[in-house]
Amino acid sequence: MEGLMHPYIYAVLNSTDSGATWTTITTNTDTEGYTDPAKLASDTLDSHYRDALLSPTIQPVPLLSVHVYDGPAITAPAIATSTIGEERQWQATRRLLAEIAADLRHFEDEKKRLDAQLLSTQAAIGNTRTRLENVTQSAVRMGMPQIDIAHATGRSREWVRRTGNLPKESEAGQREALRKAIKTAGGTWTTRRAANTLAEAGHMVTDKRARQLLRDLAAAKVITKTDPNTATYQTTEQ
Repeated sequence: MEGLMHPYIYAVLNSTDSGATWTTITTNTDTEGYTDPAKLASDTLDSHYRDALLSPTIQPVPLLSVHVYDGPAITAPAIATSTIGEERQWQATRRLLAEIAADLRHFEDEKKRLDAQLLSTQAAIGNTRTRLENVTQSAVRMGMPQIDIAHATGRSREWVRRTGNLPKESEAGQREALRKAIKTAGGTWTTRRAANTLAEAGHMVTDKRARQLLRDLAAAKVITKTDPNTATYQTTEQ
């Protein structure tokens, strides 16, 4: 039909060698109903330029150019073009550069703040550890039971011993403590009763160590084994 208007067709080209050669990266038909081909070329360039700036590949933006043709096909010279190099593209780039630089400054300032906070926290940990050690030493000097100190501090009795500069507890001391308890309390003795009794006396021992102490005292005739299958003993009658 005579006078029928076809929509514009545009092509987007790029160049990675400073304009020596150009490659068409896409062609499309105007679906927005532009009446000004120059406006179509400019807006399309702006859109592709910003997409290139924000590309996740973070590569240098190639030269871009948009060519607009009368439809229905690209069969004649372009009736409008728009190419990177116009002032508005540089303005868009400056804005984006400023945004990224501001983000970088923010993250650098945040890192400085976190570094300072870390140093402060490390100093606080060091000071608190020193206070805990000093009070532990005072508690040891006043004769507070080691087991109580260990429970209060959440540390082992070995830590209490080292911190309070106490001599290492001897196996003979553990054995003598258990012997006295057995002589005093009498009755039936198991691994758990022996370990609990020693703990109450300030001697933290494992079940394995408690069983060994019971065997030692059985060998010394302090207790007598009553069950061949378990570590169960009875106080030996004198």
